[in-house]
Amino acid sequence: MLVKITRGLGGGRGILILTITGLAGIVVILATWYFRQKIEARPRAASETAPDEVLRLGAKARGRMPEIPYVAKDLTRVASFAVAQGSGGKWSGLAAGTVLQVASTSAERGDLWVNGLVQSGPRKESVKIHSSFLERYLPLMLGDTVELSDVRLVHAAETPAPKMMVTGWLRNSTSQTLSQCLVMCTFQDQSGTQLDRQIARDLVLRPLEFVRFETAPTGTEKQFAEITLEISHATSEGLRNYLPAVVIPHSTGQRTQ
Repeated sequence: MLVKITRGLGGGRGILILTITGLAGIVVILATWYFRQKIEARPRAASETAPDEVLRLGAKARGRMPEIPYVAKDLTRVASFAVAQGSGGKWSGLAAGTVLQVASTSAERGDLWVNGLVQSGPRKESVKIHSSFLERYLPLMLGDTVELSDVRLVHAAETPAPKMMVTGWLRNSTSQTLSQCLVMCTFQDQSGTQLDRQIARDLVLRPLEFVRFETAPTGTEKQFAEITLEISHATSEGLRNYLPAVVIPHSTGQRTQ
């Protein structure tokens, strides 16, 4: 039997290999440590931070929304409590749901900032806010009175039979409170025949406030081809004002919760 004996990592070459391996390991450890420090140094998302802390962070505060580009006259909505810089340079809070009209945008050190006008209050205040606090707001204006947005099909139950309801947001764009606001949802088949009708409870829409509506569950999910939303509210004369009806086709790709 022949036994082959090889040398170990002795000599200059072996020492060189050991040195390179050790240096590579040190580089990996340092890189991991640096990456972890960078992650932990980032400000927490506004959705996880108390309002007082968001205000304290000021220009360093960040929201939970992805930074997306906006152009002048776009409408945006504050997704979570945010901090914004006013025209006087002072940082103050903006409540979730505040609507802004974009005036311009700017990039500073890789961050996207939005300059806009607050669409509420006695005057349109000009503010500067980080893009991560904002989400797109694309409402459907009904009769220059009510804004309709984020209409969704929401699964309410699966047993004993699948049921779903319709939800969405209403915003009164006038300076007057709208009382006894009703949302009537009619489910129709392809021929236009009514399959079901559900009504959301009475709502009060105060000026420039968002109010969520939801209908009672219906069991016609797999049968209807379109939904017709009819929204009305009381008038000061004791009558009802019916806003333009909205027809929404039923799509398999429609968002649900």
